[in-house]
Amino acid sequence: MIRRVVAAVAALLLAPVLGACSAPVDDPLLKDPARWPLTGLKGLVDHHELPDGGERALAQIKVGSVDLIAWINSAGRCGLSGSDWSMYVDLTESAGQPSREDGFSGPMEPAAGVSSESKVSLFCTPTRMLIRVTGETSKPFVSGEAVAQLFRGGLNAVVGSPQAQRESLPGATVTPGG
Repeated sequence: MIRRVVAAVAALLLAPVLGACSAPVDDPLLKDPARWPLTGLKGLVDHHELPDGGERALAQIKVGSVDLIAWINSAGRCGLSGSDWSMYVDLTESAGQPSREDGFSGPMEPAAGVSSESKVSLFCTPTRMLIRVTGETSKPFVSGEAVAQLFRGGLNAVVGSPQAQRESLPGATVTPGG
């Protein structure tokens, strides 16, 4: 009898947890870019020209022949531009499934989208941008709201607040001015 009661209580307690793991997250933060922690960052004053739709440059990331500008806009896009291309993720259209890009630490956050251009991939949440450049390791450099570290034959970079940077790349060796 006691076992049945314990099993029933366990089932009642676990059902909401298991359901929450597979259900989409309806996070109002995703739908309101004005509330994103990314929009509160100081960003860059001097930078390359932004693509159509890019409003604020947050960071510059360079490694090898790759020179990138990380940007956001008030419509809900987080983007990345190279010398002759641009990509973005529209977070307001996200299903909001919690996830985290491989090779980074930190919290599982709702959001995200992944976009790629040749050697570069971008993963965005309202609190941080995770950027991976594969196949390039020479002369890594960041400025603005970013840190980076060499990882598996490439560079991982995080654009975000100092807290987001520490959470996602606790061993960052490439810092602004460093």
